[in-house]
Amino acid sequence: MRALAIILALIPLLIPLVAPKSILFTIGLLFLFVVYVVTWDLVAGYVGEVNLGHVVFVGIGAYTSVLLTLNGLNMWLSILVGGMLSTLFGLAIGSVCLRLRGYYLALVTAILPLVFIQIVNIYPNVFGGYEGLSVGINNALHRTVEGRFYISYLFTLASLIVIYKIVNSKFGLRLKAIRDDPDLAESLGIDVFKHKVLAFVISAFFSGIAGGITAFYRLSVGVDLFGISLMLLIIISAILGGLGTYYGAIIGAVIVYVLKYMVLTSFAQSLGMAGVDDLILYALLIVLIYKLPKGIFGTFYKS
Repeated sequence: MRALAIILALIPLLIPLVAPKSILFTIGLLFLFVVYVVTWDLVAGYVGEVNLGHVVFVGIGAYTSVLLTLNGLNMWLSILVGGMLSTLFGLAIGSVCLRLRGYYLALVTAILPLVFIQIVNIYPNVFGGYEGLSVGINNALHRTVEGRFYISYLFTLASLIVIYKIVNSKFGLRLKAIRDDPDLAESLGIDVFKHKVLAFVISAFFSGIAGGITAFYRLSVGVDLFGISLMLLIIISAILGGLGTYYGAIIGAVIVYVLKYMVLTSFAQSLGMAGVDDLILYALLIVLIYKLPKGIFGTFYKS
């Protein structure tokens, strides 16, 4: 599995040699979407806590980095600050909600994207309202599409390596123990609350950095990064691939993103029926999830 992973990791480096720029641009965004899904799965799949406001970390990282850069701060430093602010927000939310059991975290975090969308619209002079903010080519991640593609990929690869090390460490084993039986884990001396918060903070940091890179990759930031539709795509991707399987989150993210933005969107546009792509995608995934309740990786890897 590791040898196959290395080979697959090298293949994207060759894509700019053969793919047109339009496809290259979309694949670069796909890499960042993979980070969104894997970081969400770190909490949902390995800890067993459902965070329905994961996109808030992405949005905070994106808006913070863009606002700071437009006010004169170095782009990379702005992205780092955006990631740190997402981390602090994750720490604050996690420290309060993770003390509770059941669906309290899901209920609280489900409201957060709506709250932030309203904040953006209440202060359009600051956040740009529904239209968002333009970064400008001078503040782009790189002036060429190829350059942005490689930066996106290298960040994603580095993030995946770090998260792989985390989930396969003693810390990761403790997270799984907490997911399977928190009471038993606590009786064995594992600080359940501390480990949950750490997982939440790690998830917030990487998704915040990914959000900042996304903004400078596509040259704009908008409320779609707080959107419920993006949150649904993240959740469906992780479930389709297999919760808590690491590789499953990556597989699910690639399948869902390709279906959504490279197949079904074009199909819907050809029919002149906006929104039909979402209906088809959700219908297909409901069938797949029903047939493969453990996800694609969780079903076939263990069989």
